[in-house]
Amino acid sequence: MIVDLVRNDLSRIAKKDSVKVDELFGVYTFDQVHHMISTISCELREDKGLKDVFEATFPMGSMTGAPKIRAMELIEKFEQTKRGLYSGAVGYISPEGDFDFNVVIRSMQYNALNKYLSFMVGGAITIGSDAELEYEECLVKAKALFEVLEGKYAESVS
Repeated sequence: MIVDLVRNDLSRIAKKDSVKVDELFGVYTFDQVHHMISTISCELREDKGLKDVFEATFPMGSMTGAPKIRAMELIEKFEQTKRGLYSGAVGYISPEGDFDFNVVIRSMQYNALNKYLSFMVGGAITIGSDAELEYEECLVKAKALFEVLEGKYAESVS
């Protein structure tokens, strides 16, 4: 579902027939979670630039769900807090015009003025989802962040 959504997003800025799935459903193991990753790429049309890439692809489908526009409407309606940096992007642009950005997940933000620390985690809720299992998945994803706050993670990697 999300692979098709991303292929569709990229097709709006891609050279004809250049959108391809480089990796489909690769499973990667990290300290806290197993993560399924697919890689979709394209050749950018000559008349498109970085602004067009962001307009076509953000917010990322893996953070909104599909259909993207309706999912974003539901996020706006039901989420009590704005996402801020969470599900946004951090990256760089080289002087040659190359760029590399990632989607921000499992990251903490601190507002020194208000002395407010926050982080967000989420799951892929579908028609077949079990609410309790989705909640448990969120706790698993948040575990490393809680451990950092408790000082446990630093102890385990030192």
